[in-house]
Amino acid sequence: MLKMFTKTIASLSIAVMFVSASASAAPVFKVTKGKETVYIGGTFHLLTEKDYPLPEAFNTAYSAADEVYFETNMKEIETPAFQQKSLKVIMYQDGKTLKSGLNEKTYARFVEYAKARNIPPMQLNPLNPTGVMLTITIMEYQARGFVAEGVDKHFFQKATVDNKTIAWFETPDEQLAILDSFDNEDPNGLINYTLDEIENIDDVIKTLHKSWRDGDMETLTKLGIDSFEGYPQVYKTVLVDRNNKWMKKIEAMFTDQGTEFVLVGALHLPGDDGVLTQLENKGYTVEKL
Repeated sequence: MLKMFTKTIASLSIAVMFVSASASAAPVFKVTKGKETVYIGGTFHLLTEKDYPLPEAFNTAYSAADEVYFETNMKEIETPAFQQKSLKVIMYQDGKTLKSGLNEKTYARFVEYAKARNIPPMQLNPLNPTGVMLTITIMEYQARGFVAEGVDKHFFQKATVDNKTIAWFETPDEQLAILDSFDNEDPNGLINYTLDEIENIDDVIKTLHKSWRDGDMETLTKLGIDSFEGYPQVYKTVLVDRNNKWMKKIEAMFTDQGTEFVLVGALHLPGDDGVLTQLENKGYTVEKL
């Protein structure tokens, strides 16, 4: 999902890395209230091979946890059944095509982009604007070496092997519904916004990755949260509403047995509506590991 979508995919979605960072820096936080502790880590969903091993703070929090929470069920999203559901969300189902769904100017711009990347435009014609945004954004990241598993998948697999308790905030179907909601947006606006973002993708990737590795909430806010300006409904749907729902479950963790490690997209942490700010405002102590 992206700065609108390129950045939003960092919360539902995508990871970036171009430069090395200190192994001691990471977006992992220890949240305490009284004697109770919950660890919260910000993730990206695709990484490069150079990202591993992950910063030690992730392993410290994982080792201390009895239960690991994710955005969704990482196992189910890889099943053929779920992938079939996903195709229905990112492809036209009413006989339309991308060419017929966009105005002439926007489609011409898309064709110019596709040809510059040696992509036959007709290859993506069955996709709706949401599908095109996801597809070309992922392609841009993969072309830059982002083909390794993300933080969430890494720890989901590890927790499974280690027999730790695994839980999640949303079902895969609920996440699909969020993607599906983008069909209500202006299709030409979505495509043009995505192409605008891709023009600066190298700078965006470098800066986003460094701010993620450093746990730099100020930069993540500037690049990610502030970039939703002009798209209030998208911001509300993708971040605010979900953060608020998750907060109820996170606060409940401070009243039960054991220690939890919460792993969610990095953009859910910073900003006035972010999980960390909300916890601080409620009297919890938040410190970076």
